Amino acid sequence: MTTKRKTQILSAVQVRTVKEPGMYGDGDGLYLRVDEFGTKRWVQRITIDGKRRNLGLDEYPAVSLAQARQAA
Repeated sequence: MTTKRKTQILSAVQVRTVKEPGMYGDGDGLYLRVDEFGTKRWVQRITIDGKRRNLGLDEYPAVSLAQARQAA
């Protein structure tokens, strides 16, 4: 049985307005990480040799949602 992953589940408005610390998934391994100070960073989660790794893409708003999706 195969499952399809949802893609592009964040909206530009959600990215701009979210303030609660946490990881917000956009699908296909792309996440918006919000820290306790409100700083927002794009993260790509990948697996290398069976170990999960987080690759930092850049901060929001320097990199928009569309740009982060393209980079991921």
